[in-house]
Amino acid sequence: MDKRRQNIRFFLENIFYYILIFFLFKNLTGKGEEFLNLNIHPLFILTGIMAYRYGMYLGIISATMAAFVYIYSYLELGHNIVVFFYDFKYYKFILMFYIISFILGRIKDNQKEKLGELSEEISLLHKNYKSLYENNNKLMYINNRMKGHIIKSEESVITLYNIANTLDILDPEEIITNLIGVFRTYINAEVISLYTVDSSKKYMRLKEAVGENRKLPSSIEISEYPEFSRVIKDKKYGKRDGENLKIPVFYAPILNKGEVIAILNIERLSYETYTIYTEKIFEMLVSWTTKSISNAISYTEKIEDEIYYKGTKIMREKFFENRMKEEKKRTEMFELSHVSIRFRMLVEDLKKIRLVARSGDIAGYYEKEKILCTIFPATPLERGNLLKSKMLEENIGILEEYYED
Repeated sequence: MDKRRQNIRFFLENIFYYILIFFLFKNLTGKGEEFLNLNIHPLFILTGIMAYRYGMYLGIISATMAAFVYIYSYLELGHNIVVFFYDFKYYKFILMFYIISFILGRIKDNQKEKLGELSEEISLLHKNYKSLYENNNKLMYINNRMKGHIIKSEESVITLYNIANTLDILDPEEIITNLIGVFRTYINAEVISLYTVDSSKKYMRLKEAVGENRKLPSSIEISEYPEFSRVIKDKKYGKRDGENLKIPVFYAPILNKGEVIAILNIERLSYETYTIYTEKIFEMLVSWTTKSISNAISYTEKIEDEIYYKGTKIMREKFFENRMKEEKKRTEMFELSHVSIRFRMLVEDLKKIRLVARSGDIAGYYEKEKILCTIFPATPLERGNLLKSKMLEENIGILEEYYED
């Protein structure tokens, strides 16, 4: 559109100025012959101005218009057109019009091209400067944040030792709580999730999640996520490769006796701390976590008869209370929601109870009060009534709703 307006302006200017020159120098002065032989011809000057203003292409068009005006003036005086092209003193002006338009037009085009190149270089310099400025700010942020954390200094050994101690315990749930805290503190993870993997390796169920605006669903069919299938098969950690934001930034398997029992995800990470260093810390922490959880599970299996009532997955009061404390700690530290529901027992045999439980859900029994309590981790509070109704439907004549006195 701008080029079209420029062309229209060019033709209007040329028509106006050529008509003005024709009438001013020829008709108004009454010196027709002298107009044809002016030493510094006004048509020559105007052609040069137009060529330098609009470039070579339009300059040549301007020269052609000037040539028509000149030849028209020549013919109007009664001269023969054939003689015009044999007499150098006349047709030299036509040559001059084209030569000046070519030279000045070419100069203008070269200047315009050079300005375009310089403009692109300046734009590239601005872009590079902005990128360097942002990268410098990121480096400064990372440098300031990592001071006092895991860096190559005397404090590094102490920091790593403290982290190792938080994971060197025999309670799997406490390990998970501490691990979430470590990820949030040392690598600034914004969204963290832990999924259990079923024995068939077909489904993943959310166990814990920290952070807002998560992308992964609570229940995952592994075949729909090739990345998780690969991690389970290779038993090695992975990272997001591409722009699919549904895939975590980092994800890694948690192993027990060589089998993948869970997958730990860093779904979103502050961009300031997304570095090779962060990736290595993640890999190291997952390795420690696998060893700690494996040891804790082995210990739990040894004392399973102490933890659960025989023939059930219902915890004894002492162990259930410890598990409840861990859930409350996660709520206080990470604002994790969970649903806790109590029921009054109507029978003595706990084996008759049908638990509406997913992997990771737990139940405990208070013998003295004859109360069954269930905990549903990583569950919105608004689902409490639905879960309560399901439990009561599955246990008619066995459980009833519990009301506080």
